[in-house]
Amino acid sequence: MEELILEPNTEYIINSLDDRSLVSQRMIQMGVLPGSNIRILRVGPLGKTVEVLIDQGESIALRANELKALDCKIVALPLSAVKDITKSYRIRNFLGGRGFWEKMKARNLKISDIIKVAFNDGYQLIKKDGHKVRVGRGEAEKIILEPVES
Repeated sequence: MEELILEPNTEYIINSLDDRSLVSQRMIQMGVLPGSNIRILRVGPLGKTVEVLIDQGESIALRANELKALDCKIVALPLSAVKDITKSYRIRNFLGGRGFWEKMKARNLKISDIIKVAFNDGYQLIKKDGHKVRVGRGEAEKIILEPVES
């Protein structure tokens, strides 16, 4: 199991639930089963409570340690949550409005581009063709990536 990133717009898929733990039993009772997608909507001010959206369309609040106890695999994360710069990522979505989409288009970034991430006075996206794009922290929160198997 990989380390859970508790940041809004991070998406996971539940691999398995241990039917002996109380958290897993509670999730099963709510209809959350292995294969379900969960997306973090909000993290409480002290990071102890997390509101998640389940693929059935309902949102629930979990304690951070309960969420960390689940066997989950990361599906998507915002650029601002990337820690592993050795992996490649695919741009999955831009969360901004039309102006943000236009700005990304002007920087030659589009959905499905494969990129590497570097940290150098902000975030630097390196495309396969060597084209480098710098983005700030606010923009990094709006760029959603999915890990690519190399």
